[in-house]
Amino acid sequence: MVSASDMGSEAIWLFAQTFTSSFQASCSELSSRLKAANTESVHSIAGEIQTLNKRLIEATGRLPSYDQRQCELQLTALDKSLDELRSSTAGKTKFAFKRKVKTPSTETATPALVITPTITARTTYSASRTISNRSNCHLSRSCLSGISSSTDQIEVSITNISGSILNLLPSKDESTLSSHIISLSALHINDIQDSILILGHVDGSIMLHNLTNCVVVAGCHQFRMHNSTAVDAYLDIASNPIIENCGHVRFGAYPRELKVAAVQQPLVAINDHTNLPFLPQDFSHIRATPSPNWRALEQDELVHDWSLSENHCTLQLEKALPRPKA
Repeated sequence: MVSASDMGSEAIWLFAQTFTSSFQASCSELSSRLKAANTESVHSIAGEIQTLNKRLIEATGRLPSYDQRQCELQLTALDKSLDELRSSTAGKTKFAFKRKVKTPSTETATPALVITPTITARTTYSASRTISNRSNCHLSRSCLSGISSSTDQIEVSITNISGSILNLLPSKDESTLSSHIISLSALHINDIQDSILILGHVDGSIMLHNLTNCVVVAGCHQFRMHNSTAVDAYLDIASNPIIENCGHVRFGAYPRELKVAAVQQPLVAINDHTNLPFLPQDFSHIRATPSPNWRALEQDELVHDWSLSENHCTLQLEKALPRPKA
């Protein structure tokens, strides 16, 4: 097994992103097949689940702890659905009408029978969306429209955005009138320039790559940013954010004005003058000395007006973007 110490930090980041995406797609495909499986396909599906388990074991040590845990939970859910399918199959064959009733035995062979299992556990339906190739515009959560009402979670890819404001917060009407608000499971963000990204709450991780002169506002479990310059990140995060090959990064706490429930994050002392509710980790500066690539936002550098509307987009960008001096 290859350990994380044997791999370059960039290779680790890329491996985790690629493996997690592929693993989740495989789990989603197997989950769909289980919903319409019959007795003849149970064995093959069980074998594929075992193969996924082997892949995860081999990847242990190269995945962040949160991604590892999420993959384990998905495997557990598949195992549970498989067991319920087997139980459902056994139950239906027991009460099938036959000319000769056989004495119950340990035999596993059963007549071919189409099964529609009743899953007692709540099933999560997911989908994906891409927001790309936009410039000089104001984008809202309506970019994610068209998702089926049965969908619970959505994974979003955001690429090639410039000079724009992207606001994925649900509107007040959506929050108060809709009983079904789709949650964001993960975000993959690449090639963004001169833009403000208000991402709201994300259930899983946010991966960012190649950002220049941007403001990011997000709540998430994991935040990892790579190859980016001049980014102000306002975070509500369950772990410590990670940066690599980045410069001129400034961190702040998630704005109270944008929180659905205003819960004060505990502060972590960074130095005598600034405080943050988390401690950023710089994988390009693994030393005892402070990283020169990031710092906390000072009070007079924070954005206080978050009433970003479709009007005056250029002026709002001018006021909020970091634009560090060379």
